[in-house]
Amino acid sequence: GYSATAIYQHFQSKEDLLLALKLQAGDLLTEAMEQARSEPTVAEQLRAMGHAYLRFGLDNPTYYRLIFQDTESSLSPTEEQMARLRRSWTIMRDTLKAWLAELGVLGVDVDREAHVLWAMSHGVTSLALAGRFPFDDREQIFALCDISAQRWGQGLIREQVVQEPMQPKTARPVRRRRRRHHRHLRRR
Repeated sequence: GYSATAIYQHFQSKEDLLLALKLQAGDLLTEAMEQARSEPTVAEQLRAMGHAYLRFGLDNPTYYRLIFQDTESSLSPTEEQMARLRRSWTIMRDTLKAWLAELGVLGVDVDREAHVLWAMSHGVTSLALAGRFPFDDREQIFALCDISAQRWGQGLIREQVVQEPMQPKTARPVRRRRRRHHRHLRRR
């Protein structure tokens, strides 16, 4: 162990110490996200990133809570430190963007969808750490993470197809006629 005096020789305050720990934890999560990039396909990379996030939280609950659930408002990271803390999210976002491009899905707010994926992973991880599932088997927890991501992806793709169906030869969005069956309501 270290004495408080020894610790404060390296850090000016408790806030500086907490920020250093957050940065260290963020670097570990970023490293896990980088490792997930080694998967052969972009889809497998995204899945591996979801698992890396979940595994990081389950294996490092103190770090996980420090990064994502600590509400210490007196911490003031610099812009560079904030970018470092968000690096794991940025890796996932860039991979999501590549996956959407690979599928030919256009017109999607990539940042919003990256936040949706992040929130899903966060939700599963936080609920697992809190013991809120009727099971504690890691295999089931990871399967839940996969199911939620698959259903999100299917919904996103289905939404794109419904919003902008393409005509085979012209590659222009199909224009739909408005229904006029409630015309009598508009006359008033």
